[in-house]
Amino acid sequence: MQLRLFSSYWFNKLLILMDLQIILFKNINFAAMHDFEIINFSLFGLDLQEPMAFITNGFITIFSIYAAWNISSKNKPNLVDFKWFFLFLGISTFFGALGHVFFKYTDLYGKIPSWTFAIVAGYYAGVSVLSRYGEQSSDGFLKVFLIIKSIVLLFLGIATLKFLFIAIDAILTYLFYCGFLAYRIWKQGDEGMKYFVFGVIILFPSAFIFLLNWNVHTYLNRDDLSHLLMLGCIILFYRGVMQIHKSEEEEIEVIKSNY
Repeated sequence: MQLRLFSSYWFNKLLILMDLQIILFKNINFAAMHDFEIINFSLFGLDLQEPMAFITNGFITIFSIYAAWNISSKNKPNLVDFKWFFLFLGISTFFGALGHVFFKYTDLYGKIPSWTFAIVAGYYAGVSVLSRYGEQSSDGFLKVFLIIKSIVLLFLGIATLKFLFIAIDAILTYLFYCGFLAYRIWKQGDEGMKYFVFGVIILFPSAFIFLLNWNVHTYLNRDDLSHLLMLGCIILFYRGVMQIHKSEEEEIEVIKSNY
């Protein structure tokens, strides 16, 4: 009975979030989303484009791989999901950089590896936050939802070759799991989770930048801005993971000092 009540509560919360996404997306003309000027350039005889998207994706890749390596070096089982998040995000943005720069050769099919690893990274972001959540009775439902929505939205994204479904997955994962749920965990005393909340706050404007097709400059378009906001977000996520590690090390030292 208690599990059913928890599941109903979270199901209603997720339905509200999905309704908000439908309102945001339904009047957007996605066919006209790429009306900003595409920068073309040649290198080694190749006809390439979007150097800034390549660079900004590269920033995320480098930082994500560094974060995954450093978290792995701590050799803490409870940090493993965080490590996988950063690793798969780094792989996603690596392929994302290639998908942008080689778009004339690969078209939208070149985006599929990036989209796939992005959704896998999102899954591990959600699982990482859930691992800090104390209410076991609702963990099962939230994890099942995380898996189902990841599979369904990835399938729809690949089947239609539309980034829309990947964007919906990201909004659901980061806003609900790394935002709302992380906020609840933070208020339960987990200081590391506050950096996840701040990271989501930094990332949140990227949804409107994407939807409103806001391009500051030829060399700083919608995609570039979103990538930079994502970089700021994951830097704070990493700070949160390090805070979790620090807090647990301090607890161990306190326990040792009492013996």
